[in-house]
Amino acid sequence: MKRVLVGLMIAILPTSMFAIGGFGFSGGQATFTVEPTSTDLMVDGITVGNFNHHGFENSNSIGGYLYLDIIPFIDLDVEINAMGNFYDFSIYNKLNEALDLPPDTAGFVYGAANTYITIQKPIFKLGIPFLAKAKLYAGVGMNSHVAIPMINQEMLESVLVDEDGLPDLENGEFNSDALESYLDENKIEASGFHAQAGLHFRLLTFDIMAFYRYTMAKDIVPGNDGFGSMNVRIGLGI
Repeated sequence: MKRVLVGLMIAILPTSMFAIGGFGFSGGQATFTVEPTSTDLMVDGITVGNFNHHGFENSNSIGGYLYLDIIPFIDLDVEINAMGNFYDFSIYNKLNEALDLPPDTAGFVYGAANTYITIQKPIFKLGIPFLAKAKLYAGVGMNSHVAIPMINQEMLESVLVDEDGLPDLENGEFNSDALESYLDENKIEASGFHAQAGLHFRLLTFDIMAFYRYTMAKDIVPGNDGFGSMNVRIGLGI
């Protein structure tokens, strides 16, 4: 039994004491509010109704991360994730009003791809030799984002067309190629800064992290200059 324990400690020792970083999966929830909005629905320069966003709250994210802690005094952390949610929009025109009908309502998706590069520093460390260690840490960094624009009349007119290729919001056929082109040409791009702090726990070669991050990047979330998020990571030390 003693030989087994010694052998296990020798096998674990190089990775537990001399780990240079780690990688794995990340998930989280961003907290924000996108308020409902209403704009005029126009046809040939004439107002024929309203185009309404119903608003939504928060967004879930999933991604991956890689960090290095071989640099003296600081760690370098890189995370790439995607976040998204669904929301409703409606079109209320004169016909709805005349016939006392509810607005035509459908759903669309909000989504963003995000990259975070962070320099962070341990604040407090605690360890159990050969088995586990934990640390509180904080960091700051830069981020970049690409998001899907909110649906509007212009987008609908580009993807709902009649047989002649003209906009037809009521009877037009959906054109997926036109939607792909519109989203590419009108994507929202932004960059900014962020701060984060949390707990990093390692058991043998397994990593578990929980941290809060505040992202400062204007309009990547419609109508917001920034947003907070709670994040969890599970991965391996290397």
